[in-house]
Amino acid sequence: MTQPCRMILDVDTGIDDAMAILYALNRPGIRLEALTTTFGNTDVDTATGNTLRILELAGRADIPVARGSGRALLRPFVKGADHVHGANGLGDVILPAPKARPVAEHASDLIIRMARENPGAITLCPVGPITNVAIALAKAPDIATLLKEIVIMGSTIFHPGIQGIPSPMADANFWNDPEAAQIVLRSGAKIVLVGMDVTMGVRLTAVMREEIAREGGRVGATMMKIAQFYVDSYAAMYPGIDGCGLHDPLAVAIAEDPSLAATERMCVDIELAGALTRGQTVADRRRTAADRRNADVCMQADGERFSRRFVDALKSFSA
Repeated sequence: MTQPCRMILDVDTGIDDAMAILYALNRPGIRLEALTTTFGNTDVDTATGNTLRILELAGRADIPVARGSGRALLRPFVKGADHVHGANGLGDVILPAPKARPVAEHASDLIIRMARENPGAITLCPVGPITNVAIALAKAPDIATLLKEIVIMGSTIFHPGIQGIPSPMADANFWNDPEAAQIVLRSGAKIVLVGMDVTMGVRLTAVMREEIAREGGRVGATMMKIAQFYVDSYAAMYPGIDGCGLHDPLAVAIAEDPSLAATERMCVDIELAGALTRGQTVADRRRTAADRRNADVCMQADGERFSRRFVDALKSFSA
């Protein structure tokens, strides 16, 4: 019998993070053991509160949540994604204040402790800026080989980058803390990059939203109400698009089941200095870089198989 994917999910809970959390909770192949929070889609305090809210919406307040970094390693946080995720990070849908509180442990310390207590067993899945992961690796470099792998929602090699930032070929997560991304990519950990090359091709369509809202009970209906803000923002950014990208849920899905993606082993690094390239993932695909390849980069994803799993997972909240 296949062992479940024991996961720490590192989030900056906005809208697609919320969907990723719900997906992870309802996948039989995932055991979500902890969540850590960071800045990105919103500030870290809001992200932490939103994470607790989503867990309580799903009836899973038992899962520990650890608050992490509120800013990048070198730059202060500037809130700039309200047009995508709403002022509260959840599409301006108001959920009850959470009853649970984050644990006292800092996110980076939780990552270190769990990696050391469970060598080779924990998959770390950061779907926001990866500052918490970089801090953990700086504090405890040994965890690079103690973690089973780090599956990162970040990077773009060929697809145009996120709109609204100076770098035309950077995703939001690496742009928000390029130094952290470079630390993680150079850490020696087993790394999988699930970036915009694949996540922009897998979308939450109107048909999927209707099915989840209709058959997913209170949780599914609430999540689709939240998701409408995200869908509307995508319609403004990408006229004619059907739905919104399922960035974070796809990373979680590939962490559970690598067969959902075709990958290419690459030597990748992060540009830190360029006026037009800061935060860009630079891939050296030359044969001369073969001995420096450090990440498996997702180049194709089985969108149809994942989309069915996503709908089924969110429909499972039938109460």
